[in-house]
Amino acid sequence: MLEHSLHQGDGLQWQGPASQLRVLSVLPGGDMAGTQDLWAACALLQQQGYPVVVLDGTQKETTESPGLQDLLQPHSGTGFVALPVGHEASHSVATLPAARGLVQLAHRARQQGVRALDLLHRHLRNHALVVIVAPELLLSPVLQGATRPPLLMVPAQGRNVLRSYRALKHTLMHAGLTAKLVTMSPDTGIAHNLQMVVKCAMHHLHVEPLVMQLNPQHPRQLQRWSLQCLEQAEPVAPPQTAVHTEWSH
Repeated sequence: MLEHSLHQGDGLQWQGPASQLRVLSVLPGGDMAGTQDLWAACALLQQQGYPVVVLDGTQKETTESPGLQDLLQPHSGTGFVALPVGHEASHSVATLPAARGLVQLAHRARQQGVRALDLLHRHLRNHALVVIVAPELLLSPVLQGATRPPLLMVPAQGRNVLRSYRALKHTLMHAGLTAKLVTMSPDTGIAHNLQMVVKCAMHHLHVEPLVMQLNPQHPRQLQRWSLQCLEQAEPVAPPQTAVHTEWSH
């Protein structure tokens, strides 16, 4: 089913940390083009006043490049610290390595009996949108309890149909969510890879995923998509159960 992005994001106004934090989950498609267009959409949101932070699950945290794993650790004397909104240019999106942190986040959520996404609130509440980009093996445990499907970036060209189908299947089987397929292509017809992934899903999984094809060279399409990403992202809140668990020690 082809979904059109019309009037998405209307009425959404970010009013600082008092506003509700949202999390958008994304399965990368294997080519740089789709990822670059996603970053461009994030930059457009920032230009409209919505601070965005990207948790990059394709990159591991290191001593030289700290990320989500470090953010999750309590700081002596101050408890857990919320990441401040950076003062970089609006076109520069804050990005944190997150491969190890996502594993730790899912483990902590299981221990505390809460949603992993809600555990992000205390650390990233100063932002309007958190974008998690990670392969299905890392992303599915984090999506337990989520209600909004992740995006699956499907390359318009190349031999990526099987890889995209496997990511779709894994997320459906292990998180109970049918990913929405997104392809970036300047062509007017539906991309062949997109059609093939849908056919595989309908034949083998008996589901018809929503699909969206965007022209990244069309600024208005990209802007509408960026607002739609914000509107359809998962709302998160402080996990009450986690608070009680900490006080019990």
